[in-house]
Amino acid sequence: MTEISIIIPTKDRPILLKRAINSILKQNYQNWELLIINDSSTKMSINIEDPRIKIVSNNNKPGANGARNTGINLATGKYIAFLDDDDIWGQDKLLKQLKIMDSTKAILCYTGKNIIIQRKNISLKKYSYKTSFISPKITLQFHNYIGTISSVIIRADVLNNFIKFDEEIYSLQDYDLYLQLVGRGKFVGIPEGLVTYYFDNTIKHISFNNKAMFLSAKKIYLKQNGFSRLSILLGLLIIIVQKSYKNIYYKSK
Repeated sequence: MTEISIIIPTKDRPILLKRAINSILKQNYQNWELLIINDSSTKMSINIEDPRIKIVSNNNKPGANGARNTGINLATGKYIAFLDDDDIWGQDKLLKQLKIMDSTKAILCYTGKNIIIQRKNISLKKYSYKTSFISPKITLQFHNYIGTISSVIIRADVLNNFIKFDEEIYSLQDYDLYLQLVGRGKFVGIPEGLVTYYFDNTIKHISFNNKAMFLSAKKIYLKQNGFSRLSILLGLLIIIVQKSYKNIYYKSK
């Protein structure tokens, strides 16, 4: 049985996709399948022959969330990992996450992140890892401490039976997913920077589209009930301020 299903949504970025795939092929843990979900109307192919790799067209709403849901529906693994096509993994990522998830019975595991900011001929490096305070549920009401979906592995039965990505949200989709998952089981983290997240200001990032971010924040807010709606409002405001600052900061470097 396949232990880990890996899902990469992609659209017309063959060079970045190849880099992402190579980081999967170099993993120390090899019991995986890779579902590359093509979100483009253009047929794609890769010059890699590996029976574990499948290319599938997105059969849901266009966009990364529809593509990820297509992958979730096709996944056969006990766990599901996500990798954006412009990110890469360290070679120990899957092995270390699998070990801690098996030992703790967690439904979600995330890792630290290396962030590389690229602008012209300048490359800046940062590291990010945050933990929860009091509990993951309380922390997520105020802050998306987990971060990028590329660092995350989730138990497949939780996703398949209950939860999917909201295809009407075009930004903050990782945050929305974590809010859906947080009441269903344990979250664990690994401080090591096992994911490298690239920000290149020559590449279009939907997460830095202000209109998409505000509309997504509004929808996430409306999903909450009772006190959670009040507390999440502060959390969303913090996220919007942080993302706006990062957008200015990254583009100014």
